[in-house]
Amino acid sequence: MLFGVLAGAAVVLVMNLLLLGLVEAAGAELQTRDVGDAFEKAGEVAIYAGERLRAAATGEELPEPPTIQADQTAIALGLATTLALNVVLVGVVAAVTRQRTGELASRLGLRGFDPLGLWRPMLAVVGCYAMVVGYAAIVDALDIGVLQPESTVPFEVMREQLTVVLTGVAVVAVAPLAEEVFYRGLLFGGLQRWGFWPAALISGVVFSGVHLDPGSLIPFFIIGVVLAWLFWRRGNLWESVAFHVIFNAVSFSLLLATEA
Repeated sequence: MLFGVLAGAAVVLVMNLLLLGLVEAAGAELQTRDVGDAFEKAGEVAIYAGERLRAAATGEELPEPPTIQADQTAIALGLATTLALNVVLVGVVAAVTRQRTGELASRLGLRGFDPLGLWRPMLAVVGCYAMVVGYAAIVDALDIGVLQPESTVPFEVMREQLTVVLTGVAVVAVAPLAEEVFYRGLLFGGLQRWGFWPAALISGVVFSGVHLDPGSLIPFFIIGVVLAWLFWRRGNLWESVAFHVIFNAVSFSLLLATEA
């Protein structure tokens, strides 16, 4: 199991290095977020205008304009790399457990799907969304900006149809299954010999940490524990996958509606 986690970390590192190479080869800039808010953008433009006027007056070479908006090529490459990463993570689990895809699916309870059990993950999604909203309200009231949860999917993906489609496929279709197989199937499953709570807490910490958002650490940790419970309760990964799909689909739909 430890080897599997290390292999997964190595895959993430290699994929990030690959992304850097692809971005450079495409002549893009690795900027997947806009520069700050409207005031920061205006400040960047004002600085550039001043430098350009000064260069024109002194006969110097004109400066390059600042990159204010996210590079759509870099975003598309990043999303494509994320899709590939999720596929490779499932391969890592299969390699570590030394099982074929069919055998792994049977072990994780992915052979049969009971639609009548969907009420559990749906109810859990409602509860977790209420938790996130409550957590955000408390953090906002305490004025702890660094802990304010933000969407891990940048709104900048909404600017082009290709990145919208890639985001939808990655967030709603591919990531839920791949991440559940890795974080719940391999990590939580491998730690269960220590008991439910140690396994759920450790896998929740790892799941939360990989999202690289300080504001999401606490809520995503709680969500990770809930996902572990859904898997542990019936020994069937479908319910945690269903939770992940529904949660991500709602989040993606809200992003679409907000940026439409």
